[in-house]
Amino acid sequence: MDIREHILELAKKAKGKVILPESFDTRVLKAAEMLTKNGIASVVLPTEKNIEEVKKIAVNASIDLSGIEIINIDQSLLDNNKVKEFVVARTKKGMMEQDALSLLKKPLYFSMMYLKSDKCNSCVGGAVYDTSDVLRASIHVIGTAEGIKIISSYFLMIPPENHPIIKEPVIFTDCGVNPDPQALGLKDIAVSAVANFKKLFPDKTANVAMLSFSTKGSANNKVLEKVIEATKLTKEYFKEQNDINVDGEFQFDTSVVPAVGERKAAGSTVAGRANILVFPDLNAGNIGYKIAERFGGFQALGPIIQGLSLPVSDLSRGSSAEDIYLISAIMLLK
Repeated sequence: MDIREHILELAKKAKGKVILPESFDTRVLKAAEMLTKNGIASVVLPTEKNIEEVKKIAVNASIDLSGIEIINIDQSLLDNNKVKEFVVARTKKGMMEQDALSLLKKPLYFSMMYLKSDKCNSCVGGAVYDTSDVLRASIHVIGTAEGIKIISSYFLMIPPENHPIIKEPVIFTDCGVNPDPQALGLKDIAVSAVANFKKLFPDKTANVAMLSFSTKGSANNKVLEKVIEATKLTKEYFKEQNDINVDGEFQFDTSVVPAVGERKAAGSTVAGRANILVFPDLNAGNIGYKIAERFGGFQALGPIIQGLSLPVSDLSRGSSAEDIYLISAIMLLK
């Protein structure tokens, strides 16, 4: 599977529009050019400055912005009722009304509210903004998805050609947001990851492994309790869905190596064939994806934010134009 072409083809079929708040960054402008020229999506670039300044930045970088919508930040472009809801929510938290309105004049908050106003289908930022800024704006403007209490993230881990074990992309979660989620949090992370897996691979069965240092009681320690409970909660959540399997607690090798899975968890529908790996905490998740990336040669695409009521993603500040291009495409999948 050529995962890049797979993602782009799915995004092209979605016929969506993405807003990119960092219109002053040449990587973002290049990604916007690629999205537009390749027919992947329509693009909106908001700016606090004169539109001509954005065009000048593009010209100096030999980027063609033909067909891209560049807009001055203007509250009149937003849904007035959504703006009022935002202001009320912020004032309840102690913010002055004028300060709340001033936030919407900033590219990040404006872009989130533009999405909330149904003017586009997704928002992708973070090439320049800190993750904390993107998450804060997301929570304040967009909010979490129904039934989900926490925002999390995932990496799409793409194996190198001829990898001895993993032949197709897998999801690692959560590797970028929650330091120590408890059982309900791990369930929410798993639920969000399954939703994203199904957007990426609608015809595949999701096999969710809840990871730990123990397999089915092979160790006995208090820190395992939350993983065991999270496994029960996640299984219950998906009990009516035949194309989603959940099992755990599993060690990593039990999850992905068929021979080990058969030996340690015979009869499991997940052991040895997991394609969604839910880590017990941020230490394990962050270390795990970086080991896979640096030692295993995997491409780590992300972190991609999940758990919000609308598609918003944070970028790594080291993102290339190609990274922004692909993540923007992912965020348009339905």
